[in-house]
Amino acid sequence: MIAAGSAERTAPGFVLVAFDGAHCDRIRKSLGERIHFSGLLRFLVPGDEAVRAVYHRDLRDRTEAERLDGLLRHLERKGFEVHGAAPDEMGAGPRERYGTNLVELAVAVMGLASEAHRVVLVGGDRKLVPLAQALRERGTHLTVATSLAMPEVIRASPELLAEADAVVDFTAQVLAAADDGTRND
Repeated sequence: MIAAGSAERTAPGFVLVAFDGAHCDRIRKSLGERIHFSGLLRFLVPGDEAVRAVYHRDLRDRTEAERLDGLLRHLERKGFEVHGAAPDEMGAGPRERYGTNLVELAVAVMGLASEAHRVVLVGGDRKLVPLAQALRERGTHLTVATSLAMPEVIRASPELLAEADAVVDFTAQVLAAADDGTRND
């Protein structure tokens, strides 16, 4: 668990920040900038609330695994929990290009939601609408965080945004981190 400020302030739970790694990758490509994940986490949960950050990303093949290896190790060093299947764990056969990690992400969020007083979902896939609806039924506050500056074909689903209690557009934060030369720490 990473704490934004005092780790002793945990009641009434923590803020769960769940990252859909494929969505983050699409944002990075669309904006043409790296995402400064630690800074983004501080932006999404300012102050001294306890935070649990979970990053989900399946790796379809060895090329993708090699490309993301540095990022995933970096996130783990920064206190993020990294989840997802490696190419050897996915078995043979066709793989869905995007969204293979969404079921695992949804299960993890639902499993942790009873301990969290708020969930921030950094994602945008329409397949996450049932997760948003389940959180609403539980009475868990859901914020969807995304970049609304992306082209419409890859922008967050309007259905998902409609299910959220709040929507945060972090485009300016990502671009500001790039402008000040901040590395992906």
